[in-house]
This record gives sequence, C-alpha cells and structure tokens, in this order.
Amino acid sequence: MRHLCWDKKNVASSSGVQIRMHHPVRKGVAVKCDDEWEGVHNGYASVIRAGDEYRMYYRADSSRQHDDGTWSGGKAVICLAVSRDGKTFFKPNLNKYYYNGTKNNNIVFSRDSALDNFSVIFDTNPKCPAAEKFKALSSVTEGKVNKLAYYASSDGYDFRFVRYLAVEGTFDSFNVIFWDEKRKKYFLYSRGLHTASGKDFGNSFDGVDAAHDIRDVRVATSKDFTEWTSHGMIGYPRGQKEFPLYTNQIQPYVREKNTLIGFPVRYLDRAENKRNFDFMPLADRHAKITEKFGREGTSLTDCVIMTSDDGFTFDRRDEAFFTPGPENRNNWWYGNCYFAYGLVETQADEPQQSDELSMYTTETYRIKPADFVRYTVRLDGFFSYYGEFSGGVVITKKIKVTEDEMRVNFASSAVGSLVVEVLDENGVAIEGYKSYEMFGDSTSRPVEFQKPLALLKGKKVKVKLTLKDCHLYSYNI
Repeated sequence: MRHLCWDKKNVASSSGVQIRMHHPVRKGVAVKCDDEWEGVHNGYASVIRAGDEYRMYYRADSSRQHDDGTWSGGKAVICLAVSRDGKTFFKPNLNKYYYNGTKNNNIVFSRDSALDNFSVIFDTNPKCPAAEKFKALSSVTEGKVNKLAYYASSDGYDFRFVRYLAVEGTFDSFNVIFWDEKRKKYFLYSRGLHTASGKDFGNSFDGVDAAHDIRDVRVATSKDFTEWTSHGMIGYPRGQKEFPLYTNQIQPYVREKNTLIGFPVRYLDRAENKRNFDFMPLADRHAKITEKFGREGTSLTDCVIMTSDDGFTFDRRDEAFFTPGPENRNNWWYGNCYFAYGLVETQADEPQQSDELSMYTTETYRIKPADFVRYTVRLDGFFSYYGEFSGGVVITKKIKVTEDEMRVNFASSAVGSLVVEVLDENGVAIEGYKSYEMFGDSTSRPVEFQKPLALLKGKKVKVKLTLKDCHLYSYNI
C-alpha cells in the first residue's frame, strides 16, 4: 500500500522533521486558444482519460470586458481538445455546432441559455448504464435561483439533458463529481454561499453581497446518482480561518484513490489595499475596471491544496500552492490560478527520468486569449517529510505490511541520506530490518533489508525513518 507523506495522520512521533509543500513547474502551452470562439475568459476545464487518449473539455468564451464599462463578443461554448501523451493537445473538427455560420470547430456542447460551467467525468461505477458513462454538470439560472443540470453521454461527444439534481448550493462556479470506489457512492462538491454571520443562501442569490459574502464548498452523496443526501459545507480543523473558495477541484488522488485532493481557488477582494495596483503593469486598466465594475478590478485569486480521507473533513493548507507569479501585464487579475479538474501521469521530458503528474491552467485570463499551460509535479510530490542536515526522525503509527518489497520515493542531497528501520507494534526494532544509508533521487527505490520483507506480510509494524537533508514523498510497505 502506498503511504503519502503529506500530513501527520500516520505519524506516531517525530523530531527534527517538517512537512514541506512543493510547487508545480511550468512546462509550456498545452492548448493554444486562438480561434474566434475562444477568448480572454477561457477556463473551467476537465481532463479525463477516454480509451487511449486524454480529453480536455473547456469553456471557450470570446466575450470581453472593456474599460468603458461595456462588453463585447459572443456567447460561451464548451470545446474539446485531445492528446495522446497529456503534453500537447490538438483541437478536432467536430462539425457539431454552428459558430458564425460554420461548423468547422471543436465545439462539443452549446445551448441557448447562458453557459458558465460544464464539468465532465468518465464514470467508473461498474453499474453505470453505458448511455451515461460520460457525465456532465452545469448550472442553470432561473431568476435568482440556480439549478444544477445533469447531462449524460455514451461517447463524450453527444450530451443530452437528463434532469436537475436535488442538491443544495448556488452552483455558480465549477461543480465536480466522482464515483468513490472505496465507499461505493458518488460524491458531489458544489459552490455555496453564506454570510460571515452564518446565514445560508441555499439555492438562491436573493440578497447576496458578492463583495463580502463567503463562497464555500458543499458536499452531497448518492449511491445511484438519483437520490442525493446533502451534507452541507465541508469541514476544516477547528480554529482554521475561513477563506472564500471559488472552486474546489476535489478528486481521488490518481495514485492512491483512498485519499482525496483538491486544488481550490481562493478569492479575496483587495480593495482596501488597492494602492498596490498602482505599481503593477496595466495600472490604468486596474483603475478603470475598478471604477466601472467594482470588485472585478480589485479582487485576486490564488490556489491552495486540501486533502481528506473521508470526503467531509479536509486538511486545507493556507499557504498558496500556486500564485499569479512575478508581475507582468497578464497576471495579478481576478480569475487566475484555476487548475483544470484532473491529474495526468505523463512521461518526463528528459529520457530515463521518472514520470510526472501534469496539471493544466489558463494564463493571461481577462487580458488576452487564455491558453492552457501545462505544469508538472513529481509523483506524489505535493508534500514531503523533510529532515534538515542535522537530521530528523519519524516513527509511524502501526501499519499493516501488504507488499513483498518496500519502496521509497525520496530525494536527498549528495551528502544526505535516508535510513529505514522496521519496528514491531511496540516500537522495538526487528532484527534484520534496518536498511543501509540510502542517498539519491528516485520515485521508486527498493529498500534492502537483511531479511525479506515478505516474512512480515500481514503483520502490523511501525516504521522508523531517519532523514538527513532528505525529502521523503511516499513509501510502499
């Protein structure tokens, strides 16, 4: 079983060891968005595996916000891009919907009513009907009430409306679903709104103050995708400050499905500190957008990480995982740092290196046509246990041995090291199960003991990890 070194849930004791977050690395443009139906508001993407290809479903929006308070451009549509390797995508000519008099485009879904969000999954529930293997959610506004529409498709190309889901939320953002293989139920995470004093707006926008009320994440579950149980807002450890979260992007972690990971966009209106914008590129545009559109000129977004073992309570890290970055003309605007839904394991760019996890986000949002850019993270590399040069030790809680061989995902300096020792349930060292001093950088290094690990299979043990200028990201035992 893979154990992730992301938190302290498996730690019985430790000294001299920190949990460190690691940030994604930019790799380049994955989807070039330069067609007339695409624009500065492209975003809200889903990336899924379908057969031998990856599909990115994304909102293309050619509308534009002008300094004088006007808007121009066409309506939003949902487009499709396809990739064999998860690195570069091409846009197929689907010939399905007209745009400016032609069907020569990659538009996979459109409708007459306003279209803001459209999340797509491939349903892994073995009982799912073939006609509904591809599922999509999209909000529909009726007056001051939002509904969550469910669309289905057998092939991911022809989506039909099925019904509205009876769940709570305002849904005016990216709402996500997945089938949980361990718990045998669907999880739905949607947008909700409440006031700082705790008033819940339910499914209504009536009385909402967009500048001050708090955007939250709601969870609902279902065994059959028909009858739903709403559980209200997701929870956090007691005492943690509440941040407005614009999206959630919660999903089973691709390499350890029992762990959920989310990449929520954090929203904050910086109107009280808007003097900062005077020193940034496009300061005049910031001022004009603020004058004409209020918070849309002073609000900012970044991305954080949260993880969960049960789907209801999340360990949210408040330090940013992804920020707008060094100031230029195209960032530090409301709407940046939105990652697509879905992680993709991709080959490294350099030969003989380990695979990586690819993530996709738009750049230049609100300023010029927003391309999707690929970023990568080391396998299991969102967090690590780190021991400084002076050394540190972690002793785990009791763990059941399920493997014939132990492997570690670690990275040390040239003089750093990792030593692994297996202890019995009482914390006493088991003879023959202390490794040599390991150094290097590997996502799957075998741990050699004097005795075979297979002799301990099925037993509960503790593991002692001694780290010196070394990161440990995960281990299998």
